[in-house]
Amino acid sequence: MKNMRKMTNVDLVVKGGVVITMDEQRNIYDPGFIAINKGKIVEVGMGNGPFFQSSREIDAKGSVVLPGLVNSHDHLDQSIYRGCSDERPGSRNRLLTMAKSLTYDRAKVAASLSLMELVRFGVTTTQENHWTHYHADSTDGICDAIANSGMRGIVSRGMSDAELYNPPDFIETIEDVLADLDRLEKKYESEYITITGEPTTVVRCKPDTIVAIRNWARERGKMWHIHLAQTSDELSDAMKQFGMGSVQWADHLGVLGPETLAIHCSGLLDEEVDILGDKKVRIGHCPVTQMRGGNRVPPIWELENKGAIVGIGTDGSGTNNGQNPWEAMKMAIYMQRVQSGDRNLGNAELALEMMTIKAARVLGIENKVGSLEDGKLADLAIFSMDQLQLLPGAMLVNNLVYSSTNNLAETVIVGGQIILDKGRSTKFDEMEIKLKIVEAQRELLQASEMADTLRISRTWPINSLP
Repeated sequence: MKNMRKMTNVDLVVKGGVVITMDEQRNIYDPGFIAINKGKIVEVGMGNGPFFQSSREIDAKGSVVLPGLVNSHDHLDQSIYRGCSDERPGSRNRLLTMAKSLTYDRAKVAASLSLMELVRFGVTTTQENHWTHYHADSTDGICDAIANSGMRGIVSRGMSDAELYNPPDFIETIEDVLADLDRLEKKYESEYITITGEPTTVVRCKPDTIVAIRNWARERGKMWHIHLAQTSDELSDAMKQFGMGSVQWADHLGVLGPETLAIHCSGLLDEEVDILGDKKVRIGHCPVTQMRGGNRVPPIWELENKGAIVGIGTDGSGTNNGQNPWEAMKMAIYMQRVQSGDRNLGNAELALEMMTIKAARVLGIENKVGSLEDGKLADLAIFSMDQLQLLPGAMLVNNLVYSSTNNLAETVIVGGQIILDKGRSTKFDEMEIKLKIVEAQRELLQASEMADTLRISRTWPINSLP
């Protein structure tokens, strides 16, 4: 009997590629198709989608099609600080000095550069934490950059108010911050941007402040974010200040739960692993930043076994120097092997999960993004398999993760709209952003009186024409 299924009109069909769905069964279709209508996925399946017709088709033959990558932690403004806080003591103070010159325009162009990097690697959604508000509208610059990019952003507006660990210029009152959260939510909340709050760390924020921001988010049905046990130094500071670890202190305050996104979780006491698991805390793991800072290796598999959920993030270019999610995936697996001495611990599939569906769970948006499934938002990335590092392609997922540092997308789609086409942004004038970021950093270094100390090389002689 002939199949009598009727033809369906849709906005876009992507067909012919290897479709890695990241659905519950982790189905891969080779070849497969994705039918998209009104910004959502209508159907994913085997073959070329013979029952769908559209005026727009993308032939993905010779390519791999993935869910848009989900970056569980970042600081988009930090591209303007790239390279300026490496290897020398006092990097945080140096960053804060420069942040005094982070105006709306500089924050916007810096975030635009980071977003351009992310989308080239196939990222469609990123978490963003902005925590320096010397200029009150710098968060607006970042939100406007996200809006212009066509990508999705979970923006956590950070704050600090503990005098012991914060310069006076960056201390804010909780009343002012809650008012600003209300303002940002009213101005930017949309299908593409979510606004929430973040006390930067337990040692840099007063207890009542941490509770107030958690409550602000809870009243709106949102997650709240915090850098928690981010370094070994923070563990020492917490022990000195509270007589317990950072996680123990947060648990003492009664704020930990499934609505908590905890960033890093490196400086942990053994018993704090149980707390994070018992409370079902969601964790943004940034392996490159942890290695760069010489920090402890977070026990991500033990945390998951206890009940926590772990996603991977790039972190900002101030502490990672780049925005490469593939590098972060690879390092996430390898650093666990170094720590454990087990060369077979983890695998590429787990890494890809932590940057797609599991990262979406970490951000609380797994019902919308993170996998290619019927009814989800049409966010996806297409990579040519003709890239040298992906050949030969018998073990494609392994190659994607482990041979990965220059995986560049050909096409990126968000909500059914193409935001990267043939490797070029359709949303930004890339040349304009490149010129503006160079000038913005030059101005920032001059304004912060660091132009003479932060130059081409830290120690080598620099010979220049007058």
